[in-house]
Amino acid sequence: MTTMKKPFLLISAITLAACSSYQVPDSPTFSAGKTWAVMPMENHSSTPLAAEKVEQILRAQLYAKGINAVRYPAIPANDLQTILDSAAKQKKAQAWLASQPIDYVITGSVEEWHYKSGLDGEPAVGITLEVKSAKSGQTYWQASGSRGGWGRESVSGTGHIVIEELLDGLNVTPNAD
Repeated sequence: MTTMKKPFLLISAITLAACSSYQVPDSPTFSAGKTWAVMPMENHSSTPLAAEKVEQILRAQLYAKGINAVRYPAIPANDLQTILDSAAKQKKAQAWLASQPIDYVITGSVEEWHYKSGLDGEPAVGITLEVKSAKSGQTYWQASGSRGGWGRESVSGTGHIVIEELLDGLNVTPNAD
């Protein structure tokens, strides 16, 4: 019986691995005690407001790692043009950042955030994250990942998994300067 289990486990592992892809390099050590800000993410997906959803999940995941990151001030989305105008959001967020005592910013992009079409409609998520110096803009760390979920899984649940996998590569020390 154990001989039959081994091929089954191998096939299962290959199948699960085919559903996700991560590029997560080792990061420098960051201090959770420094000031962090979540800045606007670029939305390259076909889902409106996907970047804002990722920013909220990212902030919660950072908090779980001991980082109490602030988020740039939201622009009230009164109409479709405001929602779709990422340049205005970036400009306002950069102006806000210039007036804040922030050490690190975390930003990135959302490449996929949707349900695949078809009978099962599995969720598909692709995200890139990067940590930068708030003052110089120098990139210290960058990682990307994608995952296709299962038929009954939600897009945001799949997004949580991708963000968690990416942030697992972020080396953070608690309150060390």
